[in-house]
Amino acid sequence: MLAQVQASVEILSPVPVGCKCGEKDYERLFIREPEVKAREGKMAYVRPEYHDRIMRITRVIGHDRLSLSAYIDHVLTHHFNQCEEAIKSLYARNYNSVF
Repeated sequence: MLAQVQASVEILSPVPVGCKCGEKDYERLFIREPEVKAREGKMAYVRPEYHDRIMRITRVIGHDRLSLSAYIDHVLTHHFNQCEEAIKSLYARNYNSVF
């Protein structure tokens, strides 16, 4: 006897962003000198396909003068600025004090 199985899959689409980033804005936000040097930070692992993509971006758009660490720092700074209120709200909702 064969059983029929139904599966439900949720497909996540990217969160809509308020506006698309123009070339000048992109360069101003991400292709610039870092405020913090990589040696002052911590190590993080990036999936291989993102590493390859970021390296191509920093080599071509950054003219080989922008490090992978600097680019990631700029992207995270932008993300935290854009999502700060949501992060604070979720953190407060999920934080359980030890005392």
